[in-house]
Amino acid sequence: MHSEIAQRQEKARKLIRDSGYEALVLSVAENIQYLTGVTEPSVHACSALIATQRSQPVLAVLWLDEEFARKQAKDVDIKAYTGYTQGTIIIKTLKDLGVTKGKIGMDDISLEVLGNSLRRSSSNIELVNATEEAEGLRSVKTEEEISFIQKACAIADEGMKIALESLKPGMTELQVASLAEHHMITQGSDRLKHPTILASGPRTKLPHAWATQKQIEDGDLVTIDLGAVYNGYCSDIARTAVVGKPSTELKDAFNAFRIAQDTVLQQLCPGVTTGEVQIAAEEAIKATGYRLLAHVGHNIGLQVEEHPFLESSTEAGSDSKIEKDMVVALFQGSIRAKQNLGIRLEDTVAITESGAKMLTTYPRNLFFQ
Repeated sequence: MHSEIAQRQEKARKLIRDSGYEALVLSVAENIQYLTGVTEPSVHACSALIATQRSQPVLAVLWLDEEFARKQAKDVDIKAYTGYTQGTIIIKTLKDLGVTKGKIGMDDISLEVLGNSLRRSSSNIELVNATEEAEGLRSVKTEEEISFIQKACAIADEGMKIALESLKPGMTELQVASLAEHHMITQGSDRLKHPTILASGPRTKLPHAWATQKQIEDGDLVTIDLGAVYNGYCSDIARTAVVGKPSTELKDAFNAFRIAQDTVLQQLCPGVTTGEVQIAAEEAIKATGYRLLAHVGHNIGLQVEEHPFLESSTEAGSDSKIEKDMVVALFQGSIRAKQNLGIRLEDTVAITESGAKMLTTYPRNLFFQ
């Protein structure tokens, strides 16, 4: 029986056939881990995977990383390069595998690092950005992958608990965020792939309000959005708090947001399209007198945000369908009445045959003191 890595590589071969590529050349760390089993960050930093329809994939690594690559990589050949010879090794490997013309699918990093070398090597080669297609290989998770994400979610729940319990006037956003991050790391989280959003006061209206030296003040609205990582797999959770007593308006708005999230959770099941999910969320919020800001959410796995996103298609063609064993994070944005209210409520859920299963389990309340 093929190993799980070999099965993933077969998915890559199918992608190559279906897309009319002669090969894939991938350098994004998550693609390297997914298709080789290598978890060592140093190997990820300077490696490239070459896959074709028929041959065993080749992983080209910096010679200093070769020992670790050989220990961790599964079902791949290893080639080491030295100095500035990475491009030369990739070109030679492609020729050895019979790829001298046609389309080569590449992810963003391989295009940036290797694109010019490959273009110079042959006028018969066409380089195609296959970033989203490569991401799509990872969209449906195995049982093991879901278990890793569930562990990351349990750690993130603990991080959120620490953050909320640490909120008090005089603390800076960065101090609270660092307490949560330190706790998650002590609980087994890998290096964080999700910079902690911890915003207070007017900063809660910003979409990417990474924690700053701003002091938290009495009466501030505070939003916290963080995630732990376990064996490379990510989690995502967001909660809203008030340092003091919340207004009736804020309570009503938060309840509307939670109702909308509940509606989407009931909607999520195999076969539903991302457009249908977006519409369900918008209608649920509209019924309460508010409007949704941004799209509903996103797939999550080895990267925090992966395709498909839970939104209506902005391009020609049908919306993506939700599949069993996808893992998604929702909600992505906030809501507004006349203006952005700065509220966040996000959870990570797995798609089962019967619907959505919550993987983050920290209470979904509006927290206040």
